Amino acid sequence: MSIKQRILGLLGDSSFRAPVIKLLSGTGVAFLIGYLAKIVLLRIYPAEYWGIADYIVTWVTILVPLSSLRYEDALMLPENRRTSAHAYLLAISTVVISTVLLLVLIAFFPPVIEFFAEREIGRWALFLPLALFANRVAKISELWLSRQESFGTISIGQIVQSGSMTTIRVTSGLIGPGPGGLLWGFIGGYLLSTASYLKRVWNTLKDSLQGPVKKQELNYVARRYRKFPLFTMPAALLSALITRMPFLAIPEFFDWEIMGQFSQGFNVLFVPLSLLGSSVAQVFFVRAVEVNRAGKLAQFSANVHGRLVLMSIFPVSILMVAGGDIFHALFGAEWRVSGDFLLWIAPWIMLSIVASPMTRLFDVLERQKLEFITVFVMFIVILGAVYLGGQSGDIHQLVLYLGVGGTLVRFGQIILLLKLSGTSLMDTLSPYFKYTLAVAPILVGVWFATTFDSPWISTSAAALGGLLFAAYVFIAERSRSRSKASETSSDA
Repeated sequence: MSIKQRILGLLGDSSFRAPVIKLLSGTGVAFLIGYLAKIVLLRIYPAEYWGIADYIVTWVTILVPLSSLRYEDALMLPENRRTSAHAYLLAISTVVISTVLLLVLIAFFPPVIEFFAEREIGRWALFLPLALFANRVAKISELWLSRQESFGTISIGQIVQSGSMTTIRVTSGLIGPGPGGLLWGFIGGYLLSTASYLKRVWNTLKDSLQGPVKKQELNYVARRYRKFPLFTMPAALLSALITRMPFLAIPEFFDWEIMGQFSQGFNVLFVPLSLLGSSVAQVFFVRAVEVNRAGKLAQFSANVHGRLVLMSIFPVSILMVAGGDIFHALFGAEWRVSGDFLLWIAPWIMLSIVASPMTRLFDVLERQKLEFITVFVMFIVILGAVYLGGQSGDIHQLVLYLGVGGTLVRFGQIILLLKLSGTSLMDTLSPYFKYTLAVAPILVGVWFATTFDSPWISTSAAALGGLLFAAYVFIAERSRSRSKASETSSDA
């Protein structure tokens, strides 16, 4: 069996894993571009500039659900292609209107102007509407292309997005570093990725519409899928706040430098895992609708969940044990504290990524009310953790409360989602026990390497551990494949 086939085997049946691998091929290249560049970027831009830029991007993330009212989630549900095309156009139109309104508020509404001015970032607030527009058009177009199963186009777009963002940021940083260079990189990356999608989006839209766009059909989509703005949108807004609340709270209690150190520690783990999660989610939504109709949702959901745990548990575990040393070695001594933060927040980040594709089950099963209730409870817990940590005046205390609270609520959400799909509690918990035991010996070795007080020894041990874990995965999957083949032949 080839290496490619073994990698494909990690994701279950071929109808699911093949498109995921197409997306992950782009994700993998984008990841390499971004991480090789980050070694340079974190030495060009000081923590303060990262803090300001990430604060603006945080507002983009929070405003995402409001900008489209979550009508893009209706794209996968209609069997009729014309109806789905109208859902895409409704979502894009809503984003355009929202962006214009946001620009007016930021430019002319005194309370909003004062809000950003008090934090001494008023000049950067005007980047927010353009960043929101660029991000949403790109992401909604990706969702449309997922319905068309144009996963190769999406993969190329991801490479364009990462490559152009990195190029703009590095160039701007070499000329004269500042928050503007980081923000223009974010905006430029998404605009150029959208440009790479335009031809395919245009052709598939024309093919799906088979005629002019009609206002009556847009109104029908808005009414038929009203649960999305009524329940999914508030739930998505709260979910965004759950993940991004620390980015809003830290500048209120601490300075922009601490904000930058936290944001980069968070993003170094969150971004690659979220690329994995989003690649799986784009295909999961399509396939989950299909397997639910066939009555096989439980098996499918359990399989995808287990594979997400497998692919995320090693980097999370390693950064918990040696994050400070790894950051010191790769990015410089001033970023060591960013790696230290991961001891507490890495499990929360991992479970957030594992839960992300699974939350599509609320849409597939049309349980939007339950989604809102669940996310509201999570929001209250995270809000309490951040508030108590901020009041302590100690950033490490805030990170501790956040990590513990976030881990508990995300794990509860995963258990609930898989229960809704029909998966047993034992099947839900099994991957965590299995893969924790598998990675434990490697973690002991990496921990021992940290006792030498050499960042490069720790980093080298972590890299060696990664190779060992990859070998374990391939051997285990080969054994699993042979076992299945043996069962099939015996049944025959």
